[in-house]
Amino acid sequence: MRGTMCIPAHQASPPLRALFDVGQPLAIRCFAVLDGSIRGQIWTNDLAQPTWGAVQEAAFGTLFLGGRPNASLVHELVEELRQEQDVALALWPDHPYNQLLSPVPDFDGWELEFTDRPPGADPVPYLSVPESCELRPIDATWLERCRYRDYYTAYFGSAERTLEKGFGFCLVKEQELLSEAFAADAALGMIEIGTITSESYRGRGYAAVTCAQLIRECEARGYRTYWNCSKDNQASAGLARRLGYQTEKEFRYVVWYPPDR
Repeated sequence: MRGTMCIPAHQASPPLRALFDVGQPLAIRCFAVLDGSIRGQIWTNDLAQPTWGAVQEAAFGTLFLGGRPNASLVHELVEELRQEQDVALALWPDHPYNQLLSPVPDFDGWELEFTDRPPGADPVPYLSVPESCELRPIDATWLERCRYRDYYTAYFGSAERTLEKGFGFCLVKEQELLSEAFAADAALGMIEIGTITSESYRGRGYAAVTCAQLIRECEARGYRTYWNCSKDNQASAGLARRLGYQTEKEFRYVVWYPPDR
């Protein structure tokens, strides 16, 4: 794209970083890329005096805009990036960037984000491990068996770096992995957690047990935790509420898929 430079994170200048809103949906992913803690790409028109910037994280393809991009630039950027992977934008419903998007994305829906668990509010009621089960830290062996392994490692590029930068727990029975929860991308004093339970074991509270243990560990390390899910995923949203998140916000989530998908 003419007049555009793609830069590594260590070249992300303070004026460029200042273009991005720390209060935008999924902001933790944007600033984790800018910090160089997870994989992604960064674009701008000028390092010293940028008028716009863009960031895409590698795991889900979330694209973040900053400054004053125009519609033509956004369309060109989306079209180029979608040749390789999904391109998603997360926007508050009234944000002006909504007017810059193509009117025909492949998916246009709503997600929820949950923040602001009270400091020190230990999720004790959910830490009771079911009989004959145990909670184990996710190590290299268990990571290989995680259902969301590919997403975790996409943030960091390798299993080794994933375990170096992230951490998690799994609920197991003998050698069967029932539920997993992992904390990966961290920025702005927060860390995002993801969880999934084997389909045949859902509805038994296993995710609550696993996530409660992970939340306790995150907060012990000084992080506030961040949770998001599809608005339609009432099981995930309900779990977030039970785990004590106080702030719940709805945002627009728009996706363009690769042409050959």
